[in-house]
Amino acid sequence: MTPAAEVPHLASSSRYGTGIACEDSASGESRWRRRVAGIPLLPRKLRVTEGASIILRALAVVFALVWRVQASAPMRLLVAGDKSHAGKTTVSLGLLSALLDAGFKPQEIAYIKPATQCVSSTITARFCESMGIACEHIGPVVFYRGFTRQYLDGTDPDANDQTLVERCAAAVERIERGDAASGASRKKLTIIDGVGYPSVGSIVGCSSADLAVACRAPVLIVGRPGLGDAIDSFNLCARYFEGQRVPVLGCVFNKVAFDGFYGANKIKPYMVKYMQTSRPSQHVYGLLPQDERLAKLADEETCGINFKRPESSAAGSLTDADRQIVTVIAAAFKEHVDVQALLKDLERALECPAEFVPTPKTFPM
Repeated sequence: MTPAAEVPHLASSSRYGTGIACEDSASGESRWRRRVAGIPLLPRKLRVTEGASIILRALAVVFALVWRVQASAPMRLLVAGDKSHAGKTTVSLGLLSALLDAGFKPQEIAYIKPATQCVSSTITARFCESMGIACEHIGPVVFYRGFTRQYLDGTDPDANDQTLVERCAAAVERIERGDAASGASRKKLTIIDGVGYPSVGSIVGCSSADLAVACRAPVLIVGRPGLGDAIDSFNLCARYFEGQRVPVLGCVFNKVAFDGFYGANKIKPYMVKYMQTSRPSQHVYGLLPQDERLAKLADEETCGINFKRPESSAAGSLTDADRQIVTVIAAAFKEHVDVQALLKDLERALECPAEFVPTPKTFPM
């Protein structure tokens, strides 16, 4: 069998490799994976009594559940935007805060932006450093001015035997694994912050979709306000990921009007109705209202771009103004975003990714 790391998409992979029943995308029938915690199941051709078969299947389920608990397989989630400055910073910060509120310990989660155009300190990075959350806000790949030309000319000063996306995947694995020397344990959940809109970086083979495949990370899309434009933009981005069979969990729509014709209470029912009828596996996890108190984040999202990789990546401590913003974002997430549903879907997508990749209508050949 082809190793998981070599599979060019996610929808055929399995998180656990245990006896979990997943829906077969080709036949529509449930299938049992052939291993339980490394113990092969009995061959199908072996004849056993009906009672023995029931017992064996029950034991398989028990072994699978025990293995899942013991393995504590880490989870990864890539946060992507439907455009540059969509609010990935806001959503990533809100997720990290919500995870702490949900009972995760700081040492159990991590945040990384493996490929970035931004070399400035961000409030998300400062929050992580202040809370003791493992953080790398300037990853191994920086799209500084002139980088694309250097890469295509073969003069990238940081070039080595790894491709750009392999460098990013190695960085995610490193921060997830933790520093054994300092006693840090493997992370339970790593938030991977994408760069720009989904295809940014594709010219050098390092788009957010490439990252999601290499890191085996399902995707949450941060969408824009509105209704038709918001859903259309979501579909455009989701299809880009689905072209590489990356599971897209759904969307958090950002900067939504509080009231009016496009107010959250007016548009959310139609967004949910669309998902239920056209994309039943994906969900609208929340609509974050526009808040003038978060205006400072717009400056951070329009951050500085250097002509070279910066020498230091320290983010610094939270300021008093930062803490006020964190409080606003945390409260908005608590009220408007269903983080528990998101975590449940993330777990399911890692077990059975094909469920989150719809079969597209294709041109007749």
